[in-house]
Amino acid sequence: MDALFWQRLHGGSTHWPIVLLPLSAVFDFVAWRAREEVLRRGFHSAGFAAAAAGTLGASAAVAAGLVMSQGQMLGSGAEKLHHLCVWPAFGLSLGLVAWRLVRRGHWSEGGLRVYLAAMSVVSVLIMGAAYWGGELLLQGKAAVASAPAPASASSITLSDAEAVARGHDLFLMNCAHCHGDDAHGTEEAPDLTTLRKSDTRIASVVKNGIKGEMPRFDQKLSDESVKLLTLFLHSVRKETR
Repeated sequence: MDALFWQRLHGGSTHWPIVLLPLSAVFDFVAWRAREEVLRRGFHSAGFAAAAAGTLGASAAVAAGLVMSQGQMLGSGAEKLHHLCVWPAFGLSLGLVAWRLVRRGHWSEGGLRVYLAAMSVVSVLIMGAAYWGGELLLQGKAAVASAPAPASASSITLSDAEAVARGHDLFLMNCAHCHGDDAHGTEEAPDLTTLRKSDTRIASVVKNGIKGEMPRFDQKLSDESVKLLTLFLHSVRKETR
């Protein structure tokens, strides 16, 4: 499975917990306040279904995120704040859904209150994860838009560090199996640290490939991703004397 698959899976599955886990808390709160037994059972069932589906979506998002980040659990900056919200929300939602399966709808008034309080915490955390995830995307786009195309590693500034790191992640997922993790090449593909091509030429090769030598990536990588890859290649380029 290529990087684009995991990116799409992560992006699509994150919507499930963001919408369904808070909705589950709303359903169960309405059920708690309802007077009619039939109405109460109906909203409780809807609450459980929303919680289970939201947790399933969270599981897919977490799995895809781990693949994309090469198993990195926290990261730094906005990514770290995103994950500090994700992990407790995910763990707590798993526990709450498991508890409901065990209880099978039989819970005391106090138990229901504890559950609602816990699911409210999950909802707040998942909203926090959504916020910081959005900030992460905005920062990535801003980095691509503002990052220059430096001629050598010495011209990479601290403000470009995150963009270079993202380019490296893309390189590891798409290029490293042929060119090596450090871009120094393998028996299958050349050393890219000595590459002397224009950014336009690099983008063309990445998108269109080289017949018989390199596959095309125009269906897998966006223009922004290609820019990040190019920035990473500039960062590892060796100086010529």
